[in-house]
Amino acid sequence: MGRLISAELRKILTTKLWWALMIPAFALALGWAWIFSGLTTAVVDEALRDDIIQDLDIRVDEISWSAIALTRGFNIASIFPMIFGALGVASELSRKTITTTFLTAPSRQAVLGAKAAVYALWGLLFGLVIAVGVSLGTLLGAEGGLLPDGQAWFLIILAGLIMCVLWTLVGLGVGALLGSPTAALVVLLVYTLVFGFIELLLMGVLEVEHLAGVFPNGAANGLTSSTASALLIDQIQTVVLDRTGTSLSDDRQDVFEEVIRAVAGGAGSFSLWVSGLIFLGWTALFIGTGMARNAKRDIT
Repeated sequence: MGRLISAELRKILTTKLWWALMIPAFALALGWAWIFSGLTTAVVDEALRDDIIQDLDIRVDEISWSAIALTRGFNIASIFPMIFGALGVASELSRKTITTTFLTAPSRQAVLGAKAAVYALWGLLFGLVIAVGVSLGTLLGAEGGLLPDGQAWFLIILAGLIMCVLWTLVGLGVGALLGSPTAALVVLLVYTLVFGFIELLLMGVLEVEHLAGVFPNGAANGLTSSTASALLIDQIQTVVLDRTGTSLSDDRQDVFEEVIRAVAGGAGSFSLWVSGLIFLGWTALFIGTGMARNAKRDIT
């Protein structure tokens, strides 16, 4: 297995694809976070000038709203590790370059297992690059009082890293299942960029609260958005308690959580752990079916 992993690392490092995708991933993460942090700052500044907010003495500027910029940046930029994973097996199958590897390795499962391990590592690297991008973008666009503290920042980044690793493996599994880089990219991009809106429409039409959170896109976004919403709800509770002497009711807290998750990009998602388990289940499904498909695939 060690030799297979070393071989996979050499394959990746001898191509330009990994850094060619990391550059736009970083740029998109930075730009998207910058935009959302700037919008957040503008909305908060406008709210502070509102007569009702002033009369109620609600200090909305004491809440770390820029956490939403971190989640938004991660959610959109995660398409790049997904693309990278999708090309991992599919491109080799399409060009027949995987034939020698399959014939000389102990088993096809060992080859795909080594690929999964290496691409999980690369998904983490993509996540770190994206983390730097969203952090810089958020710092550039937000005022100091709206930034989350170090612990909250770390937790959101950690959730984003996990999301990037799992998206990379989902891409790898879909590519292995379809065997065509074009088909894998079309399916994944159409799903993440188009079908996500259809999920939200169906959720509204069918009035099923967490329908979107059951699917891969909603579960993935739920990792970051649920982390951010938990942070913001705690701060809102503190502000309300200081202002009124009472806490938010459970019903109002649930409403706030749903709204914040939606604004953070995870409409219809579940809590952090439930979203994580759902997305992990989808990842295992695609990796498992991809391995099963390649166990008997004709490679000649």
